[in-house]
Amino acid sequence: MKENDIYTISRINNLIDKKISYCDDFRKIKIRGEITNFNGSYNSGHYYFSLKDKKSSISCVMFKLSTKSLDFKPKDGMDVVATGEVSFYKARGNLQFRVRKMQEAGLGDLYIAFEKLKKKLAEEGLFKDKKAIPQYPKKIGVITSASGKAIKDIVNNIEKRWPAEIVIWDTTVQGANSARSITKNISLANKTDVDMIIVGRGGGSTQDLWDFNKEEVVRSIANSEKPIITAIGHSTDKTLSDLASDKVAATPTKSAELAVPNKIEINEKLKNIETRLNDLINSKLDNLTHRISISKNNKTFKDPLSKYKNHHTNLLLLKTTADKSLNQLIQSNELQLDGFNNSYVLNNPEYILDKKVGKINLFKNELYNNITSYILACENKVNLCSENLKSLNLSESFELKNNSLDLIENNLNNSINNKLNFYTHNFEIIKNNHVFTNPCQILDDKSDRITEINKSLDTEITKTLDSNENKLRILEEKLKILNPEELLEKGYVVKDPDEIRKSKAKNVIIILFLAIVIVLLILLSLK
Repeated sequence: MKENDIYTISRINNLIDKKISYCDDFRKIKIRGEITNFNGSYNSGHYYFSLKDKKSSISCVMFKLSTKSLDFKPKDGMDVVATGEVSFYKARGNLQFRVRKMQEAGLGDLYIAFEKLKKKLAEEGLFKDKKAIPQYPKKIGVITSASGKAIKDIVNNIEKRWPAEIVIWDTTVQGANSARSITKNISLANKTDVDMIIVGRGGGSTQDLWDFNKEEVVRSIANSEKPIITAIGHSTDKTLSDLASDKVAATPTKSAELAVPNKIEINEKLKNIETRLNDLINSKLDNLTHRISISKNNKTFKDPLSKYKNHHTNLLLLKTTADKSLNQLIQSNELQLDGFNNSYVLNNPEYILDKKVGKINLFKNELYNNITSYILACENKVNLCSENLKSLNLSESFELKNNSLDLIENNLNNSINNKLNFYTHNFEIIKNNHVFTNPCQILDDKSDRITEINKSLDTEITKTLDSNENKLRILEEKLKILNPEELLEKGYVVKDPDEIRKSKAKNVIIILFLAIVIVLLILLSLK
């Protein structure tokens, strides 16, 4: 900056504004002073005033948006603490303090203590439990200043609304001894027969109402045995006593409305109830009168026995019908029981098992007889063949055949006996079993199976007999051909004995092979 430079007013004001705007020391600061030249009557809603101390003053402005946070009405002479920043109005070159928040001096510490006590009491649960306000109180205690406006509003509204007795405890609600006076009178009211208590006072500044934020007052309200309605200040005021009370009224006048009902409304309700009761009684009487008139003309009242005569006739008819139905039911059950008895005898598992075992024994005997007769026939044929071949010295071959037939017979007997024993054992197990899922079906299946085995055995035995008869026939023809006497008669030469022996061995092997095949077929069919 040069000594000869000349600044315009605008330029110098801009420099001042920049210096102030960029200086952190002028932002978010608090200043304390006395309000002077207060002017809050502008249509804009802004407040213009000055703050001064003993030596100097500063112009201040509080815009409309910030004024809404105030809990008191600013006026000249008030000692306040203002929070905001320093600004410079370039158009006029005025330095001013732009106020964001403002409170009465000394209340800052009080508010900190208020929040701390509020948190403490809330953690203890003093603000939770609420007692019910009696609906129709007979006696009401009022704790407030006897010379204030609040007592007149409370008493006048109670007397106008409800005929309750009012007991007043003159109480100091502002000043050095107010907290002690409030707690003392709450204690005295709890020892009387009042139904409820109203604690209140008129409006005032935050400092005027501060005694109702003291811990001893709040605890006395919360611990009161009688329900308490608080009416402290106006709707914008909120104290810790309001949080501890059982009900909060916006004004002392409103506390009277909350404490007692409106007798006019009660009378109207009683009249409505009386009218409804009269209507109900009259309706009931009309209904009963109508029923009596109908009953007088009823035939039952004129001739009571006629009703019972009809019932007697109906009962006789019902008795006859019931006896007939009961007899029919008994006969039907008897027939059904006989049917069940016969069905049980026919389907008795022991009876069915005995019947099937008899069939099996009969089949066993028939099979044994058939095999015996077949064996005898085979023995006869073998004996006959052996006699015919004695002259040819073929006894050894027939003995071998006879032995093979004996072996076949033994095998057949063993196989048949084993099979019969197996089935007999199975039937014995079934017979001794106490649980039958479907015994008739099982026996029928076994019977069918035995019938099939019987048929198969008959078929195989027939085939075997036919086959052996054919073989014996062939052997007879060969024996006739090999008979020396017939050969000599025809003039043929007898073959060498070694060749005859070989032929015999070959025939025995063929017969044994056929016998084994037959036995295997029989065993397979039995399985």
